[in-house]
Amino acid sequence: MKPTKVIIDCDPGHDDAIALLMAHRMPEVDLIGVTTVCGNAPLERTTANCLRIMELLGATGVPVAAGCVTPLGRPLVLGTADGPSGLDGSPYLPEPTMELQKEHGVDFLARLLREAEEPVVLVPTGPLTNIGMLLLKYPDVRAKIARIVLMGGAFYRRDEYITPTEFNIFCDPEAAAIVVESGLDITMVGLDVTMKVLVEEPQFEAIGAIGTDLSKIVLDWLRYYEKLHRGQMGVGGALHDPLALAVAIDPTLIETRNAFVQIDRTGTHTFGATVADYWNLEGQPDNVKVASKVDADRFFEMLYTSLR
Repeated sequence: MKPTKVIIDCDPGHDDAIALLMAHRMPEVDLIGVTTVCGNAPLERTTANCLRIMELLGATGVPVAAGCVTPLGRPLVLGTADGPSGLDGSPYLPEPTMELQKEHGVDFLARLLREAEEPVVLVPTGPLTNIGMLLLKYPDVRAKIARIVLMGGAFYRRDEYITPTEFNIFCDPEAAAIVVESGLDITMVGLDVTMKVLVEEPQFEAIGAIGTDLSKIVLDWLRYYEKLHRGQMGVGGALHDPLALAVAIDPTLIETRNAFVQIDRTGTHTFGATVADYWNLEGQPDNVKVASKVDADRFFEMLYTSLR
């Protein structure tokens, strides 16, 4: 089967790092480019993290470009799930030998899409600033976007989470609104499913048993990441971004519900919330496929295979 052409837009991030690893090592993926955005850390830091990850993976042939330094309409609020550097606990990552692309990330995205012989899947795993700006600045490239599979949103039931927001959407809700209102084929892989792919002791044992140099590094990453998560939320590390990448390659990993989704940009306690009208009360056409269930075991097998 022909590999799926993918561009990842990210703010590394431990889980972004795992998504990049899977994209580089899975034969089903043709990773044609990577862009960075502010989010887990300032843009300078997320870009440095990305270059070091690509160096570690031996993926220096994949071009990387730095994108937007702030959200579209408000100051940057940094994420906290990956530590101040965005990738805490990774002192052994090599310094990069590859050069950053000279183009701004948004212009780089437009060029890659225009040059592609077939439509490309975009996988944003950070705030949607670059993708929102791309759609505003280069509306002609929409035809070259096969679909967008993004990590973002929370469409929870009361017995699952007590949070109305997810960081990527909260960080830049204006950009998120541009994306969900674009009319493109969009799948939101949000907390409803990513909080069901948790790295805990069974996963640590399985990764430890693989025994490769790369799996040992990933195990170290994930133990640090799990400790951060457990300290904040009392659960193991959720592999948010790798799940979005996996769904871009195998949509059958999840079940989805179609809905008209809007982004709350005015609420005091629900600012950045993703609001889904599942019952079509507003009479608007569906604009998002919302992930609702996940086959976690099959996802982890994809991760283990990429590490082997």
